[in-house]
Amino acid sequence: MPNYTAALQHRGSQPNIHRISRHDSLIPPLAALLAEFHSSMSVTGLRYFNGNIDRFLVFCLLLRTSLSQPERSGTISVHSAAMSLGRPFETVRRHICALLESRICERTRSGVTLSEAFWARADNWRQLRYAHDCFVRLIADAVAQGAIPVAPTAVSNTDRLASTDGICAAIDLFLALVESNRVLCAEPLDLAIFSVVLHANYQSLKAEHALGGFGAAAQLLPRHGIRVAQIARALSTPDTTVRRRIAPLSTEGGFYRRTTGGMIVSPDCLRQCQPGESNSAKHGSIRLIIQRAVAAGLSLRDPARSYCDGRPASPVID
Repeated sequence: MPNYTAALQHRGSQPNIHRISRHDSLIPPLAALLAEFHSSMSVTGLRYFNGNIDRFLVFCLLLRTSLSQPERSGTISVHSAAMSLGRPFETVRRHICALLESRICERTRSGVTLSEAFWARADNWRQLRYAHDCFVRLIADAVAQGAIPVAPTAVSNTDRLASTDGICAAIDLFLALVESNRVLCAEPLDLAIFSVVLHANYQSLKAEHALGGFGAAAQLLPRHGIRVAQIARALSTPDTTVRRRIAPLSTEGGFYRRTTGGMIVSPDCLRQCQPGESNSAKHGSIRLIIQRAVAAGLSLRDPARSYCDGRPASPVID
């Protein structure tokens, strides 16, 4: 199952690959779906936390830990949270203190967990159901495109994926993507930017294709680009920060190409995306996450049955 790590690690291991003159490259279907999922989670989470991606990651881990025990009672220590996220202890401690101050989480004798005040807010549950539905959308589209095989003998479940199980799956996948791509996207913000650029490129490409603008091959052209200001708005992040993060990755051999229409993902990078999977010992592999969701009631024969609020719209980067 292809993911970003397969694409980026392969690209990074061949720094002298011949530079092609055209921008033609089909975006691998599952890479596009992962970019849509990761963009959906990043855009929503960074809006909630005013562009602070480290705080969002700490929140995600606390959320997943809370849901790991009955009655949302799971707890974790600051030290364990820092180890799990691969972030400095002091950074994680500072963000947890901020979450405590805003009453999003609370301390107990056994560690830190999300607070009753957080769970009591209906708008928070609405955001969590959205994360669940983004995961279901990913699976439904991947099955429809043949990226996730369904055994001919598979029996359609009569059950559906419970919202809490879907939330856990969404968080596990989000954290696994961050972890598995850490080799080349050392900072989580770099991966969020990459996802948004790839997603925006693909959406523009797909919209043009739907209007009959392509022949046999699809090409990433300058008109499919996305401007830095659009990325910054989507991620609730200062324009200068996004420019600084993109600059070293948009030179010769980098992940991006600057065009008159904005940023596009390097076709050299996309061309190296081969089927493969990078495991994350901390948060689980993509395949394992899907298997757990299926065991919890997600039907690969009819994933749409498990939507909480219906299929979520794809994020628009404008």
